[in-house]
Amino acid sequence: MVVAGLGQAFSIAAPWNGQPQWWLQMLTLGVLAWQLEQLRATPEGARRPWRRGAMAAWLFATAWLCGATWWLFISMHTYGGLPAPLAAIATFALSAALSLYYALAGALQIAWAPRRAAGRALLFAALWLLAELLRNTWFTGFPWGAGGYAHLDGPLMGFARDVGVYGIGGPWAFILAL
Repeated sequence: MVVAGLGQAFSIAAPWNGQPQWWLQMLTLGVLAWQLEQLRATPEGARRPWRRGAMAAWLFATAWLCGATWWLFISMHTYGGLPAPLAAIATFALSAALSLYYALAGALQIAWAPRRAAGRALLFAALWLLAELLRNTWFTGFPWGAGGYAHLDGPLMGFARDVGVYGIGGPWAFILAL
């Protein structure tokens, strides 16, 4: 999940050219949806699969947000004078805390998953969108790195002016979870 999360970060601004990669955002979010579906389908005897769903989503989001906010380390260390280990810990701590929204979404996806695939896909999209909105507005108001930013040049670009960056992420989450 860490590799997929880093791929999510790279989709916003790819390290090889600095451009958004909408296809990479779809691929990595699809990996998360697939992993949650695999965890949901575990045998009935498995203990608390919702916890594993929360952990998978938390790992994905923590790697994604660390990769998308690496510049905080530079800001705190180079310009703020904070020692490098503390700047690294602070960047990780912020990303890990913000990832709790996605951990809750992953747990709820497994705990509340309907029987039909379309219902599970709709629930995944709704929980993903809710986690994005909460992370970007509630308590922290830290919108950096929203998944919809990867779609600057993607097929849904025309909808951006009507639904915004978060409205683009929701439909893709639904499509990928089907």
